[in-house]
Amino acid sequence: MKKVRKLLLNAVCAGLLAAGASAHADIKVGVVLPLTGPLASLGNDVNRGFELARDLVNEKGGVAGEKIVLVTTDVPGSNEAASQAMRLINRDGVKVLVGSYASSISFAASQVAERNGVIYVEQGAVADDITRRGFKNLFRFIYPASELGKGSAQYATDVILPKLGVPLDKARVAILNEDSSYGAAVADGARKWLKEKGVQIVDESSYSYKTTDLSSLVQRLKSSNPDVIVACSYTPDGILFWRQAREANLNVKALIGNGGAHNIPDFAEALGDDVNGVFNAGTSAYFNDSGLTPEAAALFKMFHERYEQKFGRKPSAHSAMGFNAMWVLLSEVLPAAGGVDPDKVRQAFLALDKPVGSTIVGWGVKFDPKTGENTRAFPMVDQWQGRQIRTIWPTEFGVTDRITYPLPAWGQRQNVGQ
Repeated sequence: MKKVRKLLLNAVCAGLLAAGASAHADIKVGVVLPLTGPLASLGNDVNRGFELARDLVNEKGGVAGEKIVLVTTDVPGSNEAASQAMRLINRDGVKVLVGSYASSISFAASQVAERNGVIYVEQGAVADDITRRGFKNLFRFIYPASELGKGSAQYATDVILPKLGVPLDKARVAILNEDSSYGAAVADGARKWLKEKGVQIVDESSYSYKTTDLSSLVQRLKSSNPDVIVACSYTPDGILFWRQAREANLNVKALIGNGGAHNIPDFAEALGDDVNGVFNAGTSAYFNDSGLTPEAAALFKMFHERYEQKFGRKPSAHSAMGFNAMWVLLSEVLPAAGGVDPDKVRQAFLALDKPVGSTIVGWGVKFDPKTGENTRAFPMVDQWQGRQIRTIWPTEFGVTDRITYPLPAWGQRQNVGQ
């Protein structure tokens, strides 16, 4: 009898311990990012933003008293995306995946999530086809690539070319892009806008972001002699192109990038003063926070301070986008959903209604129920000045109205913006 009572007591204690562990179980969120390989630079920037958001939420008690744990997997390219997403779902039991910065990775991983009834949150991959599939569990914070390409081309036609004194019907514009779905969609958005405005496109060139030599494209651009180049690159190839442009003495009146390479600290570190004068259309981490709500402005300041404390470096725009998506997910969506049940998380995402200026990247948040697009995201425009990227448009977010046109010659860019 004593043995029976002891067994019963042990069983009750085990049950209580299990219940206690369940009551205080961690909330797991899967992370899909390229942390090694040619896309690793920005993948790690995004991951640092994710980690800081997790830290700040956990400092405040997590979600309903439960600690947030990021289950992170390295996805160097699209070939690994599906298998790694499946591993997170099947082995680790995650119900919410967040990624991925690279459009090819996002396209594959989000398909696995949709097929398995799991939420997929995209923070920064912009290819249009990601949200054209009618997925009900996909939510993308950033604008689509075609809008990014259109935005850069529009800034060229509406601001740059008039400042240069070049009529639209006399302007010569070249489009250069890496050939993934991201780069192709950016180029398509720019092309459509330029043709609508009657601007002559004197060259269109695409290439693999894995390339180690763009000298032939540089020579081709020298021959076509554009006034403005609209460029879409990832980090290594963006740096490579501008270095080889310098070596070949390719001079243009303006270059406007589209994120990926042209708005991150690594670009300036690699090129020194020759980065100055380059424009970029995309997301900014360095804008005038007076355009934000008081709550968002306070978070913006905290993000910058804590990021530098934690990582010993300034954040890139991709770090800010990563932080933004993870912060909204952890501090607003999951608490409203009461956890990670996909149906409840989906409803919490669709209920978000945040005005422009209410996030640390300036966007609002309102998701289209048919596409999962954030209808209140938009690109800003920056110019590199003094090896710092400075927002110039929209004007309410601008930090300076001293903008340099045209782009000075190589070696003469130290005074841009002064």
